[in-house]
This record gives sequence, C-alpha cells and structure tokens, in this order.
Amino acid sequence: MTSVAFLRIDDRLIHGQVIVGWLPEIKPENLVVVNDNVAEDAMRQDLMSLSVPPDVELEFYSTSDITDEDVNESSFILVSSPKDAWECLQKGIKPEKFNVGGMHSKDGKEEIFEALHVDDEDRKYFDLIIKSGVEPIFQPTPQNQPKRLGDIL
Repeated sequence: MTSVAFLRIDDRLIHGQVIVGWLPEIKPENLVVVNDNVAEDAMRQDLMSLSVPPDVELEFYSTSDITDEDVNESSFILVSSPKDAWECLQKGIKPEKFNVGGMHSKDGKEEIFEALHVDDEDRKYFDLIIKSGVEPIFQPTPQNQPKRLGDIL
C-alpha cells in the first residue's frame, strides 16, 4: 500500500482548475494521469503536457497498468471517473486527500450538485469507495468550500 498526496476525479483531466488551482496547492513532484483512453493516445498526452509546469513530472497509465510502485507520497493522481479511482484504490494506492472535481452533464447522468453529475455506475463506485473507508470531498477548486461527497449523494 502506497500513500499519495492527492487523488482527484475530474472528467476533463488536465485543465485550468488543475494547473492553476490544484498544482500550486498540492505541490506534487509528479502528476499521474490514470485513464485508459489517454494512455493509448500520444497526441492527447502531448497536448496535456503543454500545460504542465516543467518542474512537475507527468506520467500516463491505464487502469490495468498502474501499480502502487508507480506513485509516491508526493504524487497527484488524476482520473476521470469514480470507477477509475476505485481501480487505483484496488491497486494499493491510498490517497491522503480524495478530491472530487467536475463530473459534467452527459446523457444518463443526473445533476446532484453544481458541476456534479452522476449515473448509477458512478454511485456504485462512490459507494464502494466510501465503504472502503475513504472519504471523498467535493471541491472543484481550492477556493471552493469543501463538502463531504457522502452528504451530497
């Protein structure tokens, strides 16, 4: 089991809130994107790397390839769904802070809070995460008031 500084669910993965808001707040040595689609898409990886500061190492893994040996206590893990976050937890990755950011509107998802849309699969994996003893906090940016996800669900 390896502790990491921060695990964030955000369906946009790397974007302004992450780069301008969370990276300065967390100050990670590395940013680890765990996403099956991005792990296989060199162009998306190149585009994402353009916005990451040079002093932060950027790495990409699929959910099947990530292990707790690929991260350390100063890692910032970024996933796009509760399912991907659950996969990380199952690999022995233990976040000090579990952050839920934007999960945006898509067909079949209901809005339960501003910028937080979930479907039955999301609820299933959030339930598994919470029952495992991890407490996800919904907080899109460091400036937003943190809210326990269990209270919103």
